[in-house]
Amino acid sequence: MIIPAVILSIILINLINLDISTNTVLKSDTMFHISNDVERNIPILTRLSLKETAENVVKNTEPVSNSRITIKNDLQSKIDNLTRNYQENTGVTVYCEIKSVDSARDPFEVHVMSIISVQKGNVSYIRDICQNISYLDYNFSERLSIEVVKIPDPLPLIKTKKYGANVTGNRINYGSSLTKYLNSKGINGSFVYENASSPLYIKKCPFEPYNVHGNCNGFFNLKNCIDNGFYHESNDGACLLCRLEGKATCNHLGIETFIVPDKSTNYFLKGPSSPDHVIFSENGPYGYGTYSGNVFQYYSSGNVSYKLFLDNGHRLKYGIPVY
Repeated sequence: MIIPAVILSIILINLINLDISTNTVLKSDTMFHISNDVERNIPILTRLSLKETAENVVKNTEPVSNSRITIKNDLQSKIDNLTRNYQENTGVTVYCEIKSVDSARDPFEVHVMSIISVQKGNVSYIRDICQNISYLDYNFSERLSIEVVKIPDPLPLIKTKKYGANVTGNRINYGSSLTKYLNSKGINGSFVYENASSPLYIKKCPFEPYNVHGNCNGFFNLKNCIDNGFYHESNDGACLLCRLEGKATCNHLGIETFIVPDKSTNYFLKGPSSPDHVIFSENGPYGYGTYSGNVFQYYSSGNVSYKLFLDNGHRLKYGIPVY
């Protein structure tokens, strides 16, 4: 009778230990999935923070004083709402701290550092997360709905909306505002940008390397790039986070696009160079860094010609003949 009792006791103890072990594994597995889900939501919420902040700047034409802190705080608020829902629905304690938001090596991304902590009972799970997050046009589905995240470029309207620039569709139309802005800086040849335009939304140019813009028959790639309002990497242009602060240039690898003169200005041979960071730069020996370029025709149709003003540096960059 003693031996069967001992054997039964051992079986019961093993069953109890197995139950404890199984519960621990289940808890750990649940927390792992929750942590991964929070991590997957950080890029989505980062894009929304960038989009909403940029749209607010475009609307009010007031730059933010510190874009990194602004985006970090807004993202933290969105993450707190997400983790609060997890706690209410699962009973698991979830916390995600956004440690920093900064420029990335790729100027079409931002770098986000965070820490995720998940705990239930005596089981906890903590991870440090580093993510390079693209802010380009992005589609994501949530509960069968589709949302398109487009980030508007805040810089042009910060500089010119007070002079009368406006938005139509996907373009910024300057009217006389760009001429007035350049005149306020004492820039010669500002009249060539009467009725100019530039893209509203930031889209990465697919024509790489960049010299293929000019190295093709009829400059077709350059025309396609301008028609679609593409942006390019630039050592001189500002990154998105600095553009939110109203800066045309910064110490990070940035972006640039073309400000396109109206086709009615064809007869001018010289004017401020067309890359946006040249037009809007406030750096230079006289308080600005705007410099001139020679006219370049990239397309014509009948009596209508389409042109840019480009300095030699940008001509070389885009594969266009140098004067």
